[in-house]
Amino acid sequence: MLRRLFALLLAISPLTALAGLPTIAALTPHSVELLYEVGAGEQIVATVEYADYPEAARSIHRVGRHNQMDFEALMALQPDLVVLGISDTSLHFVTRLRELGFTLIDTSVDEVAEIAPLLARLGRETGHERRGREVAARFQAEYRRLKRDYAGRTPVPIFYQLWSEPLMSASSGWMDGLIADCGGVNLFADTPAEYPQVSIEQVVAASPQGIIVPTNHGLEENSIERWLDWPEIPAVANGQIHPVNSDWLHRTGPRILKGMAQMCEAIERVRQGGKRDPAGAGSR
Repeated sequence: MLRRLFALLLAISPLTALAGLPTIAALTPHSVELLYEVGAGEQIVATVEYADYPEAARSIHRVGRHNQMDFEALMALQPDLVVLGISDTSLHFVTRLRELGFTLIDTSVDEVAEIAPLLARLGRETGHERRGREVAARFQAEYRRLKRDYAGRTPVPIFYQLWSEPLMSASSGWMDGLIADCGGVNLFADTPAEYPQVSIEQVVAASPQGIIVPTNHGLEENSIERWLDWPEIPAVANGQIHPVNSDWLHRTGPRILKGMAQMCEAIERVRQGGKRDPAGAGSR
């Protein structure tokens, strides 16, 4: 126990040079990205698995994952702030963190427009108010530009394939908003579940003009091969199946603008039409 505590203290000893700035445990990957964006990355003393961006984040001490948390290690580290997306975290974990007396900052958002004010707040809370305001202003300007560029374009029916086996889509406000901002129509937006399981027959009946398939980080096997057997779907017949980076789109952090740009470009290719070889769909 003493050896472990000593190792943890050594891990955070360089932070003594950051006098007056709070130490931080960032317990969701997108929280880590947000903190680096506002200049507070060096203050992070603990994080979780899959917090892999930016590169410097890979060396931060790990204290848990989505289904496990080392509260003993957190107590030894005694971070001034615990920054996490509460909506992405087990209620049990959140309750326990509060019971232990940690100061929590919630980085949960429901739509892209909420990220700019969140960046500004994180800058204030972590001692980087000016940097927070600057990055928030840049984020907001770029988001508005993207929305303006794709506003008023012809709506395009889109099937967002979250996963292939079982076949799943996304109807959350987050994904609906992104698709809508790009001038698309999420064909399963009205389903009660945020991540509905759907059948191939439902997709055929919905007749999407484009199919968007997130890949990366745990979604490498999100296959598109099954669609080649269904040429009656316009998206398949015209080769309009497009991959997108799941880390950019699913993490509610600053890289969402890269994901949104990629999504909008894919939907624009669908809108412009032009038959492509279905066998090569998603190869770009």
